[in-house]
Amino acid sequence: MTKPPTSYGSQVKLKTPEPEPSVSEKQEPTPEPVGRRRPMETKSDPTIVYLHPDGKYELKRYALARGPKVKVHDLLIEAIQEWAERKGLAGPFRVPPERPRKM
Repeated sequence: MTKPPTSYGSQVKLKTPEPEPSVSEKQEPTPEPVGRRRPMETKSDPTIVYLHPDGKYELKRYALARGPKVKVHDLLIEAIQEWAERKGLAGPFRVPPERPRKM
């Protein structure tokens, strides 16, 4: 087994590091765009629901059977609305969209 050389001499050329820009040359970070969140996120109160994996799988299958545009979220909101009506709770539970839905 051969040992690596202890000196590379002029075989290795290192790049000289570029100097960092001064404080006056640095660009200020661009501000985050305002109003980029979806209306549902700004007008709703997020709630976590822990479902059994088998039940969630069945909800996904049911949503897919109803059509490609049907979401599990929509099924859960419908179920909450029906339950609230039976219990006499005043809604609304769904945040209305700002734009009409594309069909």
